[in-house]
Amino acid sequence: MRSLAMPNSSSATRFRALDGWRGVCALLVVLHHIEIHGWIYWQPLVRNGWLFVDFFFVLSGFVIAHSYGDRLVDGGRIKDFVIRRLGRLWPLHLIMLCAMIALELARLVTQHGHPISGQLAAPFTGDRSPFAILTNLFLVQAMGMHDFETWNGPAWSISCEFYTYLVFAAVCFFTVSRRLRVVFSALFALLGLLVLARFSDYGMRETFHWAIFRCFFGFFVGVLTYEAWRAGVWRWFAGKTAMEIGTLAVVALFVTVVPGRTALEYLATPLFALAVLVFANESGGVSRALTAAPSAALGRWSYSIYLVHTFVIASLFSVMHVLEMKLHRAWLIHLPDGRAVIDMGSTVPNDMMMLAFALSAVALSAVTYRFVELPGQALFARLLRPARTPAAAPQNGRFSTT
Repeated sequence: MRSLAMPNSSSATRFRALDGWRGVCALLVVLHHIEIHGWIYWQPLVRNGWLFVDFFFVLSGFVIAHSYGDRLVDGGRIKDFVIRRLGRLWPLHLIMLCAMIALELARLVTQHGHPISGQLAAPFTGDRSPFAILTNLFLVQAMGMHDFETWNGPAWSISCEFYTYLVFAAVCFFTVSRRLRVVFSALFALLGLLVLARFSDYGMRETFHWAIFRCFFGFFVGVLTYEAWRAGVWRWFAGKTAMEIGTLAVVALFVTVVPGRTALEYLATPLFALAVLVFANESGGVSRALTAAPSAALGRWSYSIYLVHTFVIASLFSVMHVLEMKLHRAWLIHLPDGRAVIDMGSTVPNDMMMLAFALSAVALSAVTYRFVELPGQALFARLLRPARTPAAAPQNGRFSTT
């Protein structure tokens, strides 16, 4: 059994079990968004999978507080922090925005000469307008600029998260002690909750008007969770597989039963905070499963999975629309609320197609992680390096460096 000494609290600590959690939650969000009405689609855990975005907010607050909280008291570190966080979020966001624009151009070309169905918006209108391209580029698309999600819909959350990072940096810089940081974090968490409850028509489902306050609520609860973990609350759960299984069961039950009861949905954030606190120790049997190779891979690719899957789904629906026109079939069903769903005629092919496209999103995410995320982070990291000094003359066949 793992020793009950205080866990390593250095910023280099990697919470591998929480990475596994992040990957599993990202996959549930993907399944939630794939509109193929088979047996999987109608499972409550999938239908309510949107709620796991709030787990991402809580986990982000926990990890950012762990990695940067003490360093941001030095104002000189804030620039580095902002550049690194922008390098983490923006490159993949930009690539996927360009991919969505390319898909819309393809739709424009394929519809040329064909009448546009009254159930389909004309290309580059509505949620895919040119103005929305601009707001997405500056990560302000979820700041009340639109009355709906735009382009790559899930990117609303990174729009909020980036600016929440700036607020967190300011809190760290202007507070003179950890105790005061805790107070301000609690105030921002409470502010987020109160604004959502008082002003938002969507509550915990808010994604475009008051969305940043949803992020405030989750992120700063995550910061408070880290402070609790740092204070030693982790000892209550260390080495207890039963606690991990119980927490997992309660989260699954909550997400299965509660969404739809708006007032109770707000309890998701503190429940996710409990899960983060329990699994941060990595000392139980469930944690060991979450650190296994498949879960670890999902964790590494989770950000890509989250941002890539809408493009995969949109591509699927575009292909299905073209096939319908060419083959005179009717696989797309247009619902009164404007959504389109795919129905291949029976449950089994629907479920197989749903899993196939979820796996396609994961496969594409492995590629974007390797060729977009990592190079993007490295590119922004180079902005932080001091200017190189001229190389000295070679000594004994080698160059000396300073």
